[in-house]
Amino acid sequence: MKNKLQFIMLMIFLMSHTAFSSSSNIFQVGTYSYTQQGDELIDGRRASITWNIELKDNRNAVVSISSWHAPFTCDGVYTISSEKDYVALSWSSKDNKDSECDTPSPQILLKESSAGNMLIRSELFPWNNDDWKNLRKIG
Repeated sequence: MKNKLQFIMLMIFLMSHTAFSSSSNIFQVGTYSYTQQGDELIDGRRASITWNIELKDNRNAVVSISSWHAPFTCDGVYTISSEKDYVALSWSSKDNKDSECDTPSPQILLKESSAGNMLIRSELFPWNNDDWKNLRKIG
């Protein structure tokens, strides 16, 4: 009886570990970055926004946004969920009491290309937001 119980506990552990880790096993914990160039300003420079996405684990991320003459929202803590062929990052006002976000969840989508590159897509991108973009790993 003790062996059966140990076997059952082992199977439960293995199945829950596989289900938990499969949601983002294509993503390594670390920091990723994407910068989008925008409109040309009077002085000849371009407006830009950079999104730095720190994947903490399979369920949590922190998105830090910086800008050069371009408005942005939705920086802060995100929850990660697994979808069919991508991972979705969703912002919540419950987790971000001092910021705001008007874009519906999920705000950011991540996936791996057939070539093994990390890709990002988001309604937060003010310029050309309908394609998958390359994401750089910076940390």
